[in-house]
Amino acid sequence: MKKGIHPEYHKINVTRTDGKIIEMFSSVNKDLILSTDNLNHSAWTGQRSNAGEKGQRAAEFKSKFAGFKF
Repeated sequence: MKKGIHPEYHKINVTRTDGKIIEMFSSVNKDLILSTDNLNHSAWTGQRSNAGEKGQRAAEFKSKFAGFKF
């Protein structure tokens, strides 16, 4: 590897949604707090959390843009 072109890596703490803290390395020297991870994301859990909200979101969109002509 060439010297002087790669970013420095720092140890950071990543806090998961269950409160567990994991130590990782990152080029950004800032701790992270996750709002989504494999414990609550539908890709891993198989549950669709927003399936019931689709009708409500469509209604909100229609009311928000009711005055516009498309």
